[in-house]
Amino acid sequence: MPVTRRFVLALLATSLLACDKRPINPTAALPSLGTPLPAFAFPAHRGPDSVRSVALRDTPTVLALWSTHCPYQGPWVAALDSLAREYVPRGARVVVLADDAPGRVLDSVLMQASWPGVVTAIGVADGALVRLFDRAREAPERATERVEFVLPSFLLIGPDGRVVRRAWGSTASFRPALDSLLRSARDRPLSPAVQHGVAPDGAAHASSAGPVPCRPVCK
Repeated sequence: MPVTRRFVLALLATSLLACDKRPINPTAALPSLGTPLPAFAFPAHRGPDSVRSVALRDTPTVLALWSTHCPYQGPWVAALDSLAREYVPRGARVVVLADDAPGRVLDSVLMQASWPGVVTAIGVADGALVRLFDRAREAPERATERVEFVLPSFLLIGPDGRVVRRAWGSTASFRPALDSLLRSARDRPLSPAVQHGVAPDGAAHASSAGPVPCRPVCK
């Protein structure tokens, strides 16, 4: 095949993919239900410890995957604040992983938000979320929709460290499952590290894989 023709066909294929008009299914790009939470260790925001997956066990945990560059974060931030205020006192954890580098931008956004003082822990993922949580390539091909990993996304993790629920843009669907998990949770004391979702800093931090889009748009 001539080089010019191959180039034109490649350009056409790229254009078709870029302008895919099918609705997006972000939830299907997240780790499957029943699978273990991916292993990670991230620096805690403004703290000496690490936010580690191994510490997010024994207690139901809502894991929010988020970034400061999400332009429509207001409604879900308020919803997360409400969820944390209701369920953290009842024994659940709410942990945020920010797909941002440490620095002024992250600090500025968190200073203006109400939920940093309510959630259990905030980890600084620094671009590693797509490598850890994006399962779009593993999802079956769908004719009516495209699977794409976007932020904010949420995972509900059971006491065994496995994914119980997953969602994009809202945690409203987590409430019935959280109620059920808390009712059946074992009544035993937890170590401070496990209780707060953090552990002494020392584990290797996950490496960066670049920023994640918040809302893919076909122009």
